[in-house]
Amino acid sequence: MDASAETRPDAGTGPDAPTRVRRVAHEITHDLVRAEDLRGLRSDLVAWVRATAGCPEGPALADRLDDVATALYEALTNVVDHAYPQGGGPLRVTARLTVTGGVDEPAENRAVSPSPWLEIEVADRGGWRPAPADPGHRGRGLQLLAGLSDGHDVQRDPGGTHVLLWWHRPP
Repeated sequence: MDASAETRPDAGTGPDAPTRVRRVAHEITHDLVRAEDLRGLRSDLVAWVRATAGCPEGPALADRLDDVATALYEALTNVVDHAYPQGGGPLRVTARLTVTGGVDEPAENRAVSPSPWLEIEVADRGGWRPAPADPGHRGRGLQLLAGLSDGHDVQRDPGGTHVLLWWHRPP
């Protein structure tokens, strides 16, 4: 885990007071990830986000974390199903969280940033399978990721697939 902090150079108190900005990262790597590992990976990462988020507990954070959990599970499932259909392989999950202010700081003093509050990268070293012409009940994972996140990007190359998901801070 890596953490860095900076203070924005605003002056005074209230909405223009200096805002502490921390960027923290949490990385999980597995040499051999299997389907039975996914629930634990998802639970651990969502628990880390909840503990580190810098957001007050409430319905907005709970809703956002439900979206994070579902999108992350979809991305992890795709690794097992598509990258390693023979049973498993290496996986790296990196979560980067930008924390502005603190839970105890009044909302008007917390910075609102256009950059993502949370980014999660899921990277494998497996292959890519194109979607079949008739996916049946499957083949809607990218639509699900788009609907559950504020943005996503999928990069494929001979070294594997990288899925980046991001969310902005809950209100």
